[in-house]
Amino acid sequence: MRYLELVVRTTTEASEMVAYLACEEGATGVSIIDKADIENRGEYAKWDTVDDDLLNAYSDDVLVKATFGSEGDEQLERAKARILELDTFVMTVEEHDDSEWADAWKAYFKPFRVGSRIVVKPAWEEADIAQGDVVLDLDPGMAFGTGTHATTSLCLELLERYVKGTETVADVGCGSGILAIAAMKLGASRALACDFDPDAVKVARENILRNGLQDKIVTRAADLILNLDDEASSYINGNCDLMLANILPDIIKRLIPLAKTALRPNGVLICSGIVTDRLAEVEEVLTANGFGIAETKTSGDWVAIAAVANEE
Repeated sequence: MRYLELVVRTTTEASEMVAYLACEEGATGVSIIDKADIENRGEYAKWDTVDDDLLNAYSDDVLVKATFGSEGDEQLERAKARILELDTFVMTVEEHDDSEWADAWKAYFKPFRVGSRIVVKPAWEEADIAQGDVVLDLDPGMAFGTGTHATTSLCLELLERYVKGTETVADVGCGSGILAIAAMKLGASRALACDFDPDAVKVARENILRNGLQDKIVTRAADLILNLDDEASSYINGNCDLMLANILPDIIKRLIPLAKTALRPNGVLICSGIVTDRLAEVEEVLTANGFGIAETKTSGDWVAIAAVANEE
């Protein structure tokens, strides 16, 4: 199947904004390849995160690669126009077949650590595992969610804090399923993973099976948490302890009133994918819908929020 790839060569400081603009215009996947980031990641891992040959292939520039589906020409053009407004970028557009992507990106995805004990391990890689580690075996394919992007890493770090054990979890916009899988391995009892993209749901289901959690995580294709069947609805409708949403700010704002109904009193909504200059507007919607801001975590230009559903 044909897909388009927008490649932007930019700076470390601007890379997150370029990725954000591409996502806002409908990119199905975004990767940021930063030589400095690859080098620094070694400080947090007990194993080499990338081959030396691959590391040496990069200049000091950053590559942002955004993929658009076979019908995504207009989305890509809108993304290009918005990114060009930022100035000083070099962009190319390439047309590919899915089969090319299937293996090429794997060279950049190596085992790494997030937080104090989460290890994200590609399904095709070996890793040194310490006692007490929580290992997530993943093959994200073209679905978003390897854990390398700041928005996902921030969610994983917050999950370590807020999963106490036995929670019912809803992962909205699940992508590869990484957050639902992490929640279960940290001690939650059951989870719903849903995504608007049926292809992402298929990838999530495969990763859930890969991690042996098929009896504990239900997957659905859905617009947020709307129009779910009875089985999936049993995870929400006031029964949810923890909801995860690593999506775009405008979609988070749509989700917030739905989340208030879905969560138990004092349930927690963890939302990420928010650039710092849009934090205030998301917090305003949270407050207006009866949430208290428990904490925020930042990484570069990205912010994740943990908000508590206050009792009426």
